[in-house]
Amino acid sequence: MGKEEESVAAAAAPPAAAAAAATRLGNARLFLREDYEAVDPNLPALLRVLRDRGAGECSHKHGTFYEHLLHVYRMLKLWDAPNPVALCGLFHSAYSNSYVNLAIFEPNVERSKVRDLVGEAAEELIHLFCIVPRQQIIFDNLLHTFSDERLLSTLHEYDQITGGDETGSAAVTPNQYETVGKATHDHVVVSKKMEQLFSTDVNSHSGARRPEPLIPPEGMLVKHIRTGEDVRVPRRVVAIFLLLTMADFADQFFGWQDVLFGNDDGEFRYSGNNFCALWPGDCKPGLWMTAISRMGVLLNILLKEDEVEDREEHQSAGKREGKKAFSELQIPLPAIFKSCSTILSTADQIKARNLYWEAICITGGDEKILDKAQPLLQAACKYNPFVGEPHIVLAQILLSRREFELAEKEATLGLQLLLEWATNWDKRMTWEGWVAWARVLQQNALDKTWAKDVWGIINLGLVK
Repeated sequence: MGKEEESVAAAAAPPAAAAAAATRLGNARLFLREDYEAVDPNLPALLRVLRDRGAGECSHKHGTFYEHLLHVYRMLKLWDAPNPVALCGLFHSAYSNSYVNLAIFEPNVERSKVRDLVGEAAEELIHLFCIVPRQQIIFDNLLHTFSDERLLSTLHEYDQITGGDETGSAAVTPNQYETVGKATHDHVVVSKKMEQLFSTDVNSHSGARRPEPLIPPEGMLVKHIRTGEDVRVPRRVVAIFLLLTMADFADQFFGWQDVLFGNDDGEFRYSGNNFCALWPGDCKPGLWMTAISRMGVLLNILLKEDEVEDREEHQSAGKREGKKAFSELQIPLPAIFKSCSTILSTADQIKARNLYWEAICITGGDEKILDKAQPLLQAACKYNPFVGEPHIVLAQILLSRREFELAEKEATLGLQLLLEWATNWDKRMTWEGWVAWARVLQQNALDKTWAKDVWGIINLGLVK
């Protein structure tokens, strides 16, 4: 990265944040420039295999299956996932899975071919991912079993034990453990049966009682989606599948699925059956962020459960027979949602999305639209501070008003959030397109210049 680019990425940021922003932009640039060999020397060949298998011809939500696989891989790599996990993301539905039938490799017939391509650990994760009932594991057993209050209080207790920073999360203070917004998840009745099923009486390494694990180390016992046989999914693998599902869902969901499944309340319960919903609908941002924030907190908790138990075993005289499945893989916490320590309330995600959409849909070409749109976008940013696109659109408005310092702040924050997510919330434009536009706005704000007519607007585009 050149010095000019580093200075742009670091605009209006303290040194540590500036360094992190520069690093994120540098890592993202490998994907923006499609320098895939620099990401992984084997990646170009793997992408050729996916194209040769027809992944680029298969439909997937708002694009092709090939695009989705590559985007999930990109997210995992930019989230610092270990290579086997990222490669699982690249091939995560290659045998088909509990949600989609996109078997570009024959299950149980071509496993050796996939193993030769991605390695034993990645292929084992791909195989497990494609045979387990993910809806049951992620939603029924976890997201829709434990209340937001239970998740956040459990995370806070674990952070008091672990120090809050040793699994990759940013250090947080007690008042950060909150559901963002006034609305609560109180209509979710916590399943006492499930909580008892996953509870054990184990004390922490310090002698103080630690929270009861949400999942025991041995994990969950589920049924193979095709054969009906029992499949044991260890807790470590559940954590990996949570990370994969966060990337998988964030890349693919937009407003069409909300109509399809009747997700008006943003709870993601798949309660609707509107199979006549016309694709792609109006393409407004989907109501999926609350679910992802809950998955992030769950991931944080599961990693801390492993950490505490590892400490206890290390300090005890006895040793566990064998080792945990995939224990050698260091699972990261994405930077999103304050390093997976905060839950966005469903009410606030709905308010933010609706305010943003109202601003976007204002018609007209005169400056009056700025007066209407600016307060709507500012409110959207307040209700959902974890998404970049409202900040970016707001930055354009501020540039049009020649408020360059405020525009620089909004553009920089919007770009930071886009790079943290490594995907886009508003899927009418690509992630690459949003990143490029945010950088154009940021550079113009730094240069204290902006177009004065339509020819100046269409002349924009160069990123230094």
